[in-house]
Amino acid sequence: MDSLVAEGLGKCYILSREEGKSSRSFWRRLTSSRSDSDSAPKTRDFWALRDVGFRVEPGTILGVIGPNGAGKTTLLKILARVITPTTGRVVGIGRVVSLLELGAGFDPDLPANENILMNAAILGIPRAEAQRRIKDIVEFAEVEQFGGSPLRHYSSGMYLRLAFSVAIHMNPQILLADEILAVGDQAFQERCLQKVAELGREGLTVLFVSHDMDAIMRVCNRVMWLHQGALRRLGDPEEVVDEYQNAVWSQADIAQSERGRRSNRLAELLSVRLASSAGRDIGGAPISEDVYIKTRFRTVKGAMTVKCALDLHTKGQLIFRTADTEARPLPEAGTYEALAKIPRDLLAELPYIATVSCIFKKDGEPKEYPLVAYNALQFLVYGTDLPDASASGRLDRVGFIAPRLEWTVRQEAYVAGA
Repeated sequence: MDSLVAEGLGKCYILSREEGKSSRSFWRRLTSSRSDSDSAPKTRDFWALRDVGFRVEPGTILGVIGPNGAGKTTLLKILARVITPTTGRVVGIGRVVSLLELGAGFDPDLPANENILMNAAILGIPRAEAQRRIKDIVEFAEVEQFGGSPLRHYSSGMYLRLAFSVAIHMNPQILLADEILAVGDQAFQERCLQKVAELGREGLTVLFVSHDMDAIMRVCNRVMWLHQGALRRLGDPEEVVDEYQNAVWSQADIAQSERGRRSNRLAELLSVRLASSAGRDIGGAPISEDVYIKTRFRTVKGAMTVKCALDLHTKGQLIFRTADTEARPLPEAGTYEALAKIPRDLLAELPYIATVSCIFKKDGEPKEYPLVAYNALQFLVYGTDLPDASASGRLDRVGFIAPRLEWTVRQEAYVAGA
């Protein structure tokens, strides 16, 4: 018997037609006559998910892949009953536990033990049974010596480990994980994936969203590929991942006319990913390590140059804009990577959104051909520091960045008569 059945799932949002336009457009709307019939707000339908259907058997670890904006998170939110679908229905059997947001449902003023009991109560697990699980939960999360400390003193990395450990120790029949398994240090990621594979063999059904194709291939026995809100393919991991990567790496051939902001007659943006210093695609950025925004693009002509820029936002605010000061040579047609390094100890423990732009020029020609990938990448920055009870709550930081500056304290030299 299937543990999860989805039939004709769709999610439609009503958007303003003016959304995403420039501030100049906003100023024109602001100063236009109120009597103007065109001043009434206009809307359009946006289908984040459309007619998605599938069946999942117990013990299946289903990887969900696709580019940003494909509908992956929307699907998991529907399955977790965070949002309701516009069309279709979902039928699931057993307890559903979701890991859609870091530490969602935790009270930062309470210690780990109290949060475990609170989460168990929400899931309908008796208190006596939950208390028996506390030891295993804190040991797996490696926070046993900090069980009495309020969670506000935890780093986001510790918060993450506890959230995952609580989820898998609550005997779920269905586990939903949105990229969160790809966040954390390498050793903890491996333990998470091993635990998921182990529970899958015992009958747990898992839906695992990730951009990390290596993790998808290692742990999943089925893979679903979503594209522009629709189900593109569902099947064997090796076959689906191979087809997906070929589609990303080899887009449809570029026409000789402009096709929008992500492609033009000279080049096309293929993907924007977060990468570790070792070059591996990752889902989150550890504060203590350098990471890279990796932009892949393909050119159709040689003898060109490119200059790239990066905008980083959080909580609706532009944090910084950085641009390459050099025009980099692209001697021949082909696929290239542009890497923007984000140094360690710069960003705060927050989610960030990156917009990438590239300007292409043919050698000897004055005309520029810009491409922009708006909101192309979302990622979480997490910390791994141990809790410090004397410090203010780490997860309550209000700064958009948290650079680790060099400080010096020295005694001022005494000058007689000064």
